[in-house]
Amino acid sequence: MDYYTVSVSKPVLYHMTGKFEALSEDWKHAELFLDDYELCVVTKGVLYLEYNKKQYHIEEGEMLLLPPVPVPFNKRKGYQSSDCSFYWMHFDPQSSGGLSENISLPEYSKLIHPEKIIILMKQLQDAVRNNSHSYTLNYMSTVILCEIYDDIRSSEDKSTSANTGTQIYEDIIDYVKHNIHSKLTVRQIAEKFGYNEKYISYMFCQISGITLKQFILEQKAEAASFFLTDTNLTIQEISVKLGYNDSHNFMRSYKKATGFSPTEYRNTFTKRVLNH
Repeated sequence: MDYYTVSVSKPVLYHMTGKFEALSEDWKHAELFLDDYELCVVTKGVLYLEYNKKQYHIEEGEMLLLPPVPVPFNKRKGYQSSDCSFYWMHFDPQSSGGLSENISLPEYSKLIHPEKIIILMKQLQDAVRNNSHSYTLNYMSTVILCEIYDDIRSSEDKSTSANTGTQIYEDIIDYVKHNIHSKLTVRQIAEKFGYNEKYISYMFCQISGITLKQFILEQKAEAASFFLTDTNLTIQEISVKLGYNDSHNFMRSYKKATGFSPTEYRNTFTKRVLNH
């Protein structure tokens, strides 16, 4: 797999962004030339894309970074039909600084926290719609790339965690993420892993800096933010989907985690630059 070095000593140059939604399962990516960097983060289905003699199969929660290449290899096209959706962003890095000011990004990666990346891309699109200054768009684009870099670093650190005392911590994180649609409590998680409730809360806080209860709250809020802006589900339906007893409890928890009510968040960040 290829890696691309991006300087962050200066902000990258933002070109354009949007969200794509296929209109049917028969959609296939058109033949289009690429003359800058393109980032794609898939939110539904599978994106089948051929570029520079490679075929990519990008699933929900995964990212793809394509660089500009010489003609005629810079033509990207779909090689299989798919009903999918994804966020995309075009940019160019500026001149490189020192090694400490560079980040290295893979052409492909499965993201640990795709919701965080998507929220940032929504905010970038909102800034575009509000005619923000080019400096703002450049810096916001750079933050998105840095967030992906941190996400990938976390994934790499996780792969070596089995040799440390943090394996149980990583297992708890995985469990919460995989069961985010269930009603999760510290007691239930402690019983699942065979630990005392107070001990597992203390251990988690020592490693992460936040309590396990707060982590669960934040993960549910991230999932809710995605539903609020990328679906037409009602607040009641979202609360049920995330395992809350009632919508009032969900709204209280969401505001505690984000500072927004669900309705405020939906109204603020629902604007998307959408194309088909």
